[in-house]
Amino acid sequence: MNISIIIPTLNEGRTVLPLLEQLQEWRRMGDELLLVDGGSTVSLDEDASTLIDISIDASRGRSMQLNAGAKLASKPVLWFLHADSDISAIKRENFLTHLKCDSIWGFFNVKIADAAGIFRVVETLMNLRSRTSFVATGDQGIFVAKDLFFRIGGYKSIALMEDIELCKALRKKSPPKDPKTTLITSARRWRSKGVVKTIFLMWFLRLAWVSGLSSKFLKHLYDR
Repeated sequence: MNISIIIPTLNEGRTVLPLLEQLQEWRRMGDELLLVDGGSTVSLDEDASTLIDISIDASRGRSMQLNAGAKLASKPVLWFLHADSDISAIKRENFLTHLKCDSIWGFFNVKIADAAGIFRVVETLMNLRSRTSFVATGDQGIFVAKDLFFRIGGYKSIALMEDIELCKALRKKSPPKDPKTTLITSARRWRSKGVVKTIFLMWFLRLAWVSGLSSKFLKHLYDR
């Protein structure tokens, strides 16, 4: 069993290099690494070109970029990762044990890469919410059988909340797999925007989405 690992980028520069370097052992085992850029104005580090199998440009927006990568993927399982992810705690052989059927999908528990105690509370609540609702965010490393991904129509072409909508469609097919392993994600947004402000923003965005506000408007709020 092999995996197509799809990473959307936008003005990442060298930020993505640690993840690409971590994934080289996976490439040597036959996995495929695709990088999908959404129109960066900051050049990707030139060292990255030797660390990936496929690099393409796509319309800006994670849903469009991830769909573009999925269309080019050649392996039976898709794994969507953010550029600032850290997979050092994930063992490939353990991950593969959860990929045994053509209707699989799932995600990882998340750990925020910051020692401050508030982040232990945040990640605990994030993991509890996602395991009880079967709905994950993109920084939890959603994986899905390629056939299943295309059967449900892939990511919706929306400006925000694409991961929530994907999980809602997938959970109708089967419960998500839990690899019982942690995916580490950067604290950069939490630190730059403020922890409390970010918590309230995330909950507001979810409630606003359920209430019917447009994804474009929510993306505007998210990017402010």
